[in-house]
Amino acid sequence: MFWILAGLMSLLALAFVLIPIVKPSIGHKPLLMVGLLIGIPLAAVLIYQKLGVPTAAIQPALLPMQEATPEGHPDVNIMNMDFAKMADGLAQKLKANPDNADGWILLARTYVKLQRYEEALQAFERASALRPKDPQLMADYADALATSNQGQFDQKSEDLVNQALVIDPAHAKALMLKGTIDFVRQDYQQAIASWEKLLAVPELDAESAEQMRGSIAEAKHKIRAAK
Repeated sequence: MFWILAGLMSLLALAFVLIPIVKPSIGHKPLLMVGLLIGIPLAAVLIYQKLGVPTAAIQPALLPMQEATPEGHPDVNIMNMDFAKMADGLAQKLKANPDNADGWILLARTYVKLQRYEEALQAFERASALRPKDPQLMADYADALATSNQGQFDQKSEDLVNQALVIDPAHAKALMLKGTIDFVRQDYQQAIASWEKLLAVPELDAESAEQMRGSIAEAKHKIRAAK
C-alpha cells in the first residue's frame, strides 16, 4: 500500500511541476490540466479506499457518503493527509479560476471525504451556481447537507433531491435519497415507491440492488407492524 500511495503522490507532484510548462498550450483553462493530473491519482486513491476498506451496507437511515473508516489505520491517515494537501492545492488554484465548475465539484467531494463539511458545502454552493441543472451535483449536495447535519434532511436538502428528480426522474442517487427522506418521515409506501423505481434503473449494480431490496423489505415490515 505504501508504494502504491507513494507512486500516486509522485504523480501528483509531477502535476504541479508540469502545470507551469504546459500552461501556455492550454489557453485560458489552466484548471483543465490540473483537473486531469489531480483527478487521476485522486480517483485511484478513492477506488482503492472503496475496495480496500470494508463498509457497512446502506440502510434506510444512512447516507451513501457516510462510509465506515477504521480509526487509527496508518494507510487511511496517510490518505487523509494527502487528500488534504490535494484539496488545499486545488482551492488555491480555484481562487484564480473561480468559474471552473468541475474544480469546485472535485473540491467539494474531496472535502466531504475529509469530513470538512463546512468547506464542502461552500464548494458545493459555488459549483451549483455555475451548474444549476446538474442532477448528480444536486444529489451530492443534498447528501453532504444531510451528512453535515447528523443525517437529518432539512428543507434545502429535500428541495435539491426533488429538483434532481424533476430533471432526471430515474436518477439513482436522488431516488435513493428520496426513499430515505420518506422512510425517516415514516411514509413507508412512498419510500417503497422510490426504491422500486431505483431497482428499475438499468445501471444499478447488484450490490446496491440487494441493499435496496433489504430497505424495501424493512419498510414493508414497518407497514405491517403499524396495522
